[in-house]
Amino acid sequence: MALISGYNLAMPNFDHQVRDLIAFAYDHSPALKQRMDAAGLTPADIQSTDDLSKLPVLSKQDLPRIQQSHPATLGGMLTVPIGSLKRIFQSPGPIFDPEPNEADSWRWGSAFRYAGIQPNDVAINCFGYHLSPAGAMFEEGARAAGVAVVPGGIGAQQQQIDCIETLGVTVYAGLPSYLKGLIDKAKELGRDPKQWKLRIAVCAAEPLPPSLRKWFADEYGIECYNVYGTAECGNMGFEGPDHLGFILPDDALIQVCDLNTGAPLPPGQTGEVVVTLFRRDYILVRFGVGDLSALMPNAASPRLVGWLGRSGDSVKVRGLFVHPRHVDETVRKIVGVARYQAVVTRDNHRDELTVNVIAAADADPAALVANVSHAIHETTKIKANVALITELPADVKPFVDVRKWD
Repeated sequence: MALISGYNLAMPNFDHQVRDLIAFAYDHSPALKQRMDAAGLTPADIQSTDDLSKLPVLSKQDLPRIQQSHPATLGGMLTVPIGSLKRIFQSPGPIFDPEPNEADSWRWGSAFRYAGIQPNDVAINCFGYHLSPAGAMFEEGARAAGVAVVPGGIGAQQQQIDCIETLGVTVYAGLPSYLKGLIDKAKELGRDPKQWKLRIAVCAAEPLPPSLRKWFADEYGIECYNVYGTAECGNMGFEGPDHLGFILPDDALIQVCDLNTGAPLPPGQTGEVVVTLFRRDYILVRFGVGDLSALMPNAASPRLVGWLGRSGDSVKVRGLFVHPRHVDETVRKIVGVARYQAVVTRDNHRDELTVNVIAAADADPAALVANVSHAIHETTKIKANVALITELPADVKPFVDVRKWD
């Protein structure tokens, strides 16, 4: 059993993988070599997991700038010809997420297997397939667990309900709020979701409140498994049958590090989740994803306690990160906006983004609402509610999140 930062967590011994990865990346990834040179490090200085902490954390906020410096190699992080990749996704930022030409490269198969997936199951995947990698990565994970997949995506709910009923779908993958939306839609159509064969839901990208998890189980017999990952890193944790924290995968190095020093923290202390992947096509070493968590003390296996917030000022809305700065830059460019406030709320287990706008005296109200709605959607990929109001307090914050997770 390996020691992570001096604490025996029964983690796999990653020393050999770290040593080999750094030696390879130093010679093949200009971006990694530049980081190491700036820190005064050579491959000889990093021979173990503990040594890896000498390398400063790479912030997610820096990825767009790095990638755009040399797009053909994604800023020197890509070590293979860009045309040899299986897919290239784009996440907000923009951040490009390369997928190598191999099965389940996002490593979600283990999460589906821990959820109790059987080879004769049929899954409907309701993560999005447009530009962002969620749809493809969870489809690959379900396929790795040996099940057939209906690529449902987001929308066309009546067709999805027809598939669930006709094919006897047993597994759902997607946002928990979207599963609730499917159930509500089915009841509106006069269907009976209690007759569905759905028994397992693999949920990600937004919090799963205990009340909603219990509702799925008690009312519809659906056991929900929450999983944790990002577009850049794929699988970073998943629930087992005990639903106690996120079990860490054994094919990536997941650390919780001090926000100021980057040093790995002992169990129980909150810090930023920092990930090192052992893939060779795209070098992601000591990558700070921006999420806060802590290693679970006294756990039978290495686990994160769960998602504890963001290290920066961005928030997740319907599974997508929304940056207040981007919203502010977008709204302030719109002619006719005198003042505004963006508010994130949650109603009936669904996130809502509302932009309250005070119109300038000469603004066309209808056109202004349409322009703000369109601009926000273009920036965040989220359809926002836009409301014209007459006043806002002088000290109002331009972006607030008032959601409660009870």
